[in-house]
Amino acid sequence: MTSSTALGGTSTEQGRPSPGRVVARGGRGAVSGLARVEAVRLLRHPALLAASGLYAAFWIFDLATGDAAHRFPVLQDESWFVHLPLLLLAAGALLAANQAALRSHRDSTETVYETLVVGRARRVLAHLLSLLPTVLIAAVLTAARIGYLANRPGAVGQVRYWDLLAGPLCVLLAGVIGVLLSVFATSGVVAPTAVVGLGVLTFAGALNAGSSWRWLGLLAFEDENAAPLPVVLTARPAAAHAGWLAALAVLLATVAVLRSGGRGAGLKVVAAVAGAGVLVTGVVQTRGVSSAVVERRTAFTEHPAAYQDCTVGNGVTYCAFEGFDRWKQEWQQVAEGVLHRVPQDVAGAGYTVRQRVLPFADANGGTALPESWSRDDAAAGTPGAVTVGTDWSDGAAAGDRRSDAVAGFATGFAYRVVTGEVPDRPRLSMVCGARAVLVLWLAGEATPGTREALRSVRDRTFGGAISMPLLGSAAGVSFEPRAAELAFALIGQEGGRTAETVKAAWAEFSAHGTTVDRAAELLGVPAPEAVTGNQVAGC
Repeated sequence: MTSSTALGGTSTEQGRPSPGRVVARGGRGAVSGLARVEAVRLLRHPALLAASGLYAAFWIFDLATGDAAHRFPVLQDESWFVHLPLLLLAAGALLAANQAALRSHRDSTETVYETLVVGRARRVLAHLLSLLPTVLIAAVLTAARIGYLANRPGAVGQVRYWDLLAGPLCVLLAGVIGVLLSVFATSGVVAPTAVVGLGVLTFAGALNAGSSWRWLGLLAFEDENAAPLPVVLTARPAAAHAGWLAALAVLLATVAVLRSGGRGAGLKVVAAVAGAGVLVTGVVQTRGVSSAVVERRTAFTEHPAAYQDCTVGNGVTYCAFEGFDRWKQEWQQVAEGVLHRVPQDVAGAGYTVRQRVLPFADANGGTALPESWSRDDAAAGTPGAVTVGTDWSDGAAAGDRRSDAVAGFATGFAYRVVTGEVPDRPRLSMVCGARAVLVLWLAGEATPGTREALRSVRDRTFGGAISMPLLGSAAGVSFEPRAAELAFALIGQEGGRTAETVKAAWAEFSAHGTTVDRAAELLGVPAPEAVTGNQVAGC
């Protein structure tokens, strides 16, 4: 004999509940109610609170220290890089969701739950739904961070919204994995092991930033040593990756519900559709760089003038790719800082600054030599254009790629002013004697930022010779050690006596054969000591 229970289950003759049978009536409301309770508990979980605190700490530290590294953000790159600290939140979500789903096992309350309308499958569904507020918080943090960067005065480029979705979806996927693990294993060490495994996978993807398989991880990194590209040259299948993360999260969620006793054709259909989505988006996102993007990169590299907008400021022409116009005023400050310290006829000779790119060196791309740039400049009516890249800073972020870009442009422009030439060979051009002193001094005095950036380069240089590769290529300029020593001794000196002397004796300072000793004599300062064996080839 059996009798109905008040909660819609059934009881045996002995009054014990039959755990496997529940009725649907009231089930949806019970699931949503439990999901709300678990969502609040999840947000209060120590793992999630610690992860959120660390995320906030990174941002607070940047703000407290002036955030020099993000004063000139390139938004298409920041759109994916902004998610790096969000991986902390993903790890916290995985741990917290797993512990929440295992609570009934730890507390030995499984049999109590089975007497209620929320059986195991519905409780798993509730835990999955409880992840949504955490995902929403991740989305808000992402929007706040990219909004902050986009409103920086030096921000350039374009926000890529599909890339922005990856971070919150990573948090969702991590939480789903935490719930799924609770269905297959009740051990408390499984979730931390999964966090370590995902961390190793993510780290491996970062080390192989040029590989296609990295898109099968949580986040797909780019080469941190490569300069940004204009948005039309980027090749990130961000939409496919977002679809892959979402489809995988849905697939694993349905597996968790089915494994915990869920029934119904609808669940199986959802699982099948999600599985197909994982396969399709997985293939799409790992196809690599398309031939159209490769051709576009080659065109932008070899013939940049055709894709740029140029403006003239005080006799100097500044040409930039679309999206980088805001940096022209930064380049102008450096150029005018150099020209302010040279004779009037030299300052008014007419100069051009042209932005250039060297795409990532990989099997699908190529690298243009500076000779092709010279031909393109001549065809555009701007011979001898000075190269500037797609990195920039105010020089305060000493030691990073952006700071080196400031030093490289300042020395490149000063080299053009002093010698009338630009590096046009696929190797370093050695600058010797007074010319080297003059170029480095002009570059270092141009702005406070160029001074700091140059000093950073010097502090990281061994052997005394200062080298400035052109956009990281084999071309560029290198300076004689004694000349560099004298130049840095002059940079930052009070008064304008050095500038007056340079203007008065410009012809001798800029002459090819003027030595470091003669430059020191003209300036009335002691020449650096000549060290035997410290001579460099070409000087």
